[in-house]
This record gives sequence, structure tokens and C-alpha cells, in this order.
Amino acid sequence: MNIARDRSIGLIQQFHKAKVLVLGDVILDVYLDCEALGVANEAPVPLLEISQQTQVLGGAANVANNLARLGVQTQLIGVVGKDAEAEIVTALLREGGVGFLPLVGDRPTIRKTRIQSGSHYYLRIDEEEASPLTHHDISPLLELVKKALNGASLVVVSDYDKGLVTAASAAALESLVMDRGLKVLADLKPHNAPYWRHLDLITPNLVEARALHALVCHGNSENLAEPELAISLSQALGCDVVLKLAERGMLVASRSGDRVANFPALCKSPAHVTGAGDTVLSALAAALATDATLGEAAYLASVAASLAVSHEVTYAVSSDELIHQLLAASPV
Repeated sequence: MNIARDRSIGLIQQFHKAKVLVLGDVILDVYLDCEALGVANEAPVPLLEISQQTQVLGGAANVANNLARLGVQTQLIGVVGKDAEAEIVTALLREGGVGFLPLVGDRPTIRKTRIQSGSHYYLRIDEEEASPLTHHDISPLLELVKKALNGASLVVVSDYDKGLVTAASAAALESLVMDRGLKVLADLKPHNAPYWRHLDLITPNLVEARALHALVCHGNSENLAEPELAISLSQALGCDVVLKLAERGMLVASRSGDRVANFPALCKSPAHVTGAGDTVLSALAAALATDATLGEAAYLASVAASLAVSHEVTYAVSSDELIHQLLAASPV
């Protein structure tokens, strides 16, 4: 009998009871798969012919989609424009079972277009308006949040630094969440992190962690070993830290201790890593909303990430796939 595996499966089977609110920057990711035809006549640049176009959810929308695929009752609040991209995002979220509460404004829906041919990644084009939300925008945003917080188990903030997270919006959002005693899990851009005062967990990558350390600890982190970096951030911010190390896995530092747990990457040959951080955040949220320990949540996040990066495009892992992977794994 594998007690740890059975416990993990039991947690996954309870995901459907959790209710999570995602706040963040909504992005439409577009992939243009092309055939390379050679060099253009008018300039020494590659000549590409589009063979397939794929549109998937990105940013906070990808986090919400991941949560819904795991079976969690999920709502998403984010900014979109009055454009075709917003219609596509809305349709994809509806198809994924996400309750979308959009703040519709004059800025365009964020779109990232990646141009690739086979394994060659040529170019990314970003179409966005990333200026901070104004006071006029924040008021209706808070009204949406007030409605969505009813019955929520916890809140996830997915910050891609596209204008939603500001000093004013963070303070107001945090006040609403604290009044209800909910946990906040966040993937934040370093310079926006100091806007928050009561985070429960953050998920920086190594570059972000060193930049954040310089902001909140006012010291040189370049000489700090990764475990020390995670512990230092956890103590400075008073929250748990899941430090993402890409192909090397994750380190987890709990606010309650001075040691870290190491979760090695379970996929040794990833096919596609875009969106893997969103998978980690969503799996952590799903597990912690179901009363998992931090260690249990981190293990499930590492398994989910291994499944996500084994696909050719951004991929949301289902609860059934997660259970199947746990059953297929060799007993520990």
C-alpha cells in the first residue's frame, strides 16, 4: 500500500469541492506554425508560410483554465478589450468551464503571437497596453471581486505586469480578501510584490527571486545559494516560497521553518515549457484549497508540471491525467 500516493489521489478527488478566484492579466496566446520556404526576395529574412494557427489561453486565463481542468470551481477576473481577441478568450474560458467576470475597457486584449517552424522559434510579437489601471478602472474591478469572493476557498493572483496590479489595486484587493480570511497565492513580478502585505505563498523563478530579494532584503543575493535565497525571502515576506528552477524542479521554503524541501523535475526532456509556471501555481492552489499540506501541494504541482511540459503547446492538465500519472509511477 502506497500511503503517500493514496493520500495524493484522495486530495485530487476532492478538488471539485474547492472554489478559487483568479485575479490577473488575461492573455491570448497565438501560435503560428509555419513552413520555411527559404529567404525572401526583398530582404535577407526567412520566408515563412503559415500552415496552422493555434489560439490558447495565456496569463491569468491559463491559470484559471488549469484550475478548471483539475476540477476546481473557478472564477476569473481580468481586463479585456472590445475586440475579437476578447471574444476568443471568452469562448475558450466558457469551453473550459471557467466563470469569467471581465472588466471590459478601451485597452486591447493582450495578444502574444509566436512564430515557429518545426523546433525553430523565430519571433514573438506582443500587442498590448500595459499602463496601470486608473482609479476609474479600479472601482468596477473591486465590485466584481466583491461578488466573486462569496464562497471562495482562496484567491490566486497571476501578475504579468500588464497594468492590473498597482499599489492602489493591490491594497484594495488585499483588504477585501483579508476581511474574508482567505489565503492569497501569487505569481508576482518582483517590483509589484512590495505592494502586497499579507501574502500566503509566492512562486518566483530564480531570476525573479533574486530581483525580489534585492528589493525586500536590500542585500546582494548573487552569492546566496538557492536554499538560502528561498529561506531569506520566506522570512522577509512572511509567506511560503516555491522557488521554480525550471528543468531542476522546485525548492519549497515554509514560513514556519528554516529548511527547504527539494522537488526535482519529473520530466527530463520537456517538449514545451511555456505556461509551466501557471500549471505549478494552479496545482498548488487546487491542493491548498483542499487542505493539503505545503509539501503535498508542491508534490502534486511537480507532477502536474511534468505532464504539462511533455506537450508541444501550452497545456492544461486534468485531474484524471494527474491521477493516472500517480498510479503509473513506481512506488516510492
